Amino acid sequence: MSCDDDDVDCTEVLDRVYAFLDRELDDRALSYEEIEAHLHDCGGCLSMYDLERAVRAVLARSCACEHAPEELRTKVLAQIREVRVQVSEYRSESAG
Repeated sequence: MSCDDDDVDCTEVLDRVYAFLDRELDDRALSYEEIEAHLHDCGGCLSMYDLERAVRAVLARSCACEHAPEELRTKVLAQIREVRVQVSEYRSESAG
């Protein structure tokens, strides 16, 4: 996915969307302001962000009283990242 934002790469934004939603960004990556500006300018990334936010809201309502163990959270996030990489590679191959 790409857009007209030359300063920030869409893949980097989407890789950081979970940390952004959790307000857990670290100093090694994009700032909150950079991600917010990119989301404002990039419809594709904004759509993905909105989808992730909606899924989290549904899950929060459905599982409000139960918390997943940290090990499960880590495994799920790792699988999501793996799928995201595969999708990015597929898109790159299809575009080329």
